[in-house]
Amino acid sequence: MPFFPLLRPLQGPLGDFLYAAGFFVEYRLVCLTRTLRAILRWLLRSLELLLLTALRPLVRATDDLKAALHAPGRLLLGYLLPAAAVTVLILVVRTGLSLPFALRVEVNGQFVGYVASEQAFDRARSDVLARVNSARELLAAAGEPTPDWDLEPGYTLAISPDTMTESEIANEILRTSGGEISEGTAVYLDGELRFVTTEGDHLRAYLNAVKEPWQDPTSTTTRVDFVHGLQLVDGIYLTGSVVDYRTVLDALQADDGALQQVQVRRTVTDIQEVSYDTEVQEDDSLDFGKSETVQAGVPGSEAVTRELTYVNGELTDDQVVDVQLLQAPTTEIIRRGTRLKNGMIGKLGTGTFIWPVPGYKSISRWANLDPTSPGFHRAVDIAAPYGTPIYASDSGTVVEAVSMHASWGNYVKIDHGNGYKTLYAHMSSFVVDLGDTVAQGQLIGYVGNTGNSYGNHCHLEMSYNDVLFNPYEVFPNMPTRNPDF
Repeated sequence: MPFFPLLRPLQGPLGDFLYAAGFFVEYRLVCLTRTLRAILRWLLRSLELLLLTALRPLVRATDDLKAALHAPGRLLLGYLLPAAAVTVLILVVRTGLSLPFALRVEVNGQFVGYVASEQAFDRARSDVLARVNSARELLAAAGEPTPDWDLEPGYTLAISPDTMTESEIANEILRTSGGEISEGTAVYLDGELRFVTTEGDHLRAYLNAVKEPWQDPTSTTTRVDFVHGLQLVDGIYLTGSVVDYRTVLDALQADDGALQQVQVRRTVTDIQEVSYDTEVQEDDSLDFGKSETVQAGVPGSEAVTRELTYVNGELTDDQVVDVQLLQAPTTEIIRRGTRLKNGMIGKLGTGTFIWPVPGYKSISRWANLDPTSPGFHRAVDIAAPYGTPIYASDSGTVVEAVSMHASWGNYVKIDHGNGYKTLYAHMSSFVVDLGDTVAQGQLIGYVGNTGNSYGNHCHLEMSYNDVLFNPYEVFPNMPTRNPDF
């Protein structure tokens, strides 16, 4: 018991401390609980808003459905009627598109028939006018009065599956004309109505006899007709346009039967060869002047179809109407060497070019390459008798072999493959062709006096990279007889 008396002085402060500590803890717990409650309420409110936003369309649709069920008129007007209108529109369009529309043709208010299109009506109307005009012309030529046929048909849009051809509707229009009509056969030449006769069967037999010599029943590629498109069309025609059979025959047989000339069109197909191309590939692993065939060229083939036209047995036209490639040609591939051996390259001062006219050193003129000089001259002129052989100064390829050039006459040009080229002009003739490979010293032609020349000589030009230089620089030991040198 002696201990407690010692603590008695501390009872007041200790009690105050414990009270303050308990109050602080209680206060903080109350604040924390309130904060948690506020957060929970916010979360619940946010969740509620989200649910309302998501379910609002469904709620509205449910409300509308409830209202519609309570008010059937609103359901009918708002939903069923628009859907029914769309359905009806689709049915109408489908039905309309499937209806057999046609043109109802009338003349002076009287129904004639139906035609399928406006184009058919226009052609039938033109046919009627042609028949009427033919009758008028014949009556006028005979000095008889021409009736006033009022035939101006019209049409309206109608629905009918039964339509008539152009010829049938033209016949019906004439039947309603009020004039005298007859069944007959019209003769058309180059698309124009020329005659009408009642002897159509006889006329057909006659025209078939005219074509018969040219017919070939065994051929499926031969067509026989008349040059002037002579056609016979049966139909209804105005009686005033009918002429007798003899008149029609006389017209067809006039001028040696010019109007009944027979035209035969025959289609023929020939197999023709297609030439192959040649591709030259330069190869520096092969000696210059040598060539090897890498791939042999093979010609192709093609079927060429032509239409031959004969008039009275004479060929008047030959046209290609179709070309079908049967076998493609195989390109020929040639490997041409470009590797130069020692001594083949002609360099200035080396003497590797040879004199093209051996044994003849008479120089009538050396080159003078000064373009301002009145004695400008591109080459050396080597005088020699007519027919003296000319040899290639070095190996190379013939790049030009031309006959009767205005200035150089007959000449040959050789490309030596190393930048150098030589040209030999005024030859009497040459013995090489374009593209030939020649060796140094090979015969290429003969001295002559062709072109712009005033005596037999060999005109030798030399160039490097297409720039002329004086041959004297290669052949300095030749005499210099050119006063301009």
